[in-house]
Amino acid sequence: MRYRLHKLLHEPVGSRQSASLDQGAFAFDETLHVPFLRGEFLFTRLSRAILVQGQIETQVTLQCVRSLERFDLPLKVALEGVLFSLPNFPAEEPSRQVSDDGWIDLTETLREEIILSMPTNPIHPKFVHADPRDLLSELEVEEAADWLSIKLANRDSTEER
Repeated sequence: MRYRLHKLLHEPVGSRQSASLDQGAFAFDETLHVPFLRGEFLFTRLSRAILVQGQIETQVTLQCVRSLERFDLPLKVALEGVLFSLPNFPAEEPSRQVSDDGWIDLTETLREEIILSMPTNPIHPKFVHADPRDLLSELEVEEAADWLSIKLANRDSTEER
């Protein structure tokens, strides 16, 4: 996802350029595949860098920590304060440098931002507001009895203290 900002490099500080993204299925790496990427970006010329702001929409497939079912989670990811150093100024990260001919590549930045926006313990939407009693009703009768006796044993031991 490369964007050419050649004209912006020669504009005065504060100049802006906008761009949109409408990408089909995309594989960032072996583990992160998305069915689509849509978004809008605003590039602002600063004295030593280009500021990237915007928002992307995509969807990721995750595994629920409660049911172990796989589900699709829609994501809206905001890009704020992302800086790409101008060609004459060294960047801390090579992937955050504007090339000499004015190109920037947002691929690695978008990958990082999508990963950071994914929940650490994903829960399928059908279990988000589920009552624990409803979750227990799905267990086998024998398993539910074992679980309840463990739970009651833990409660009794804390009451004795």
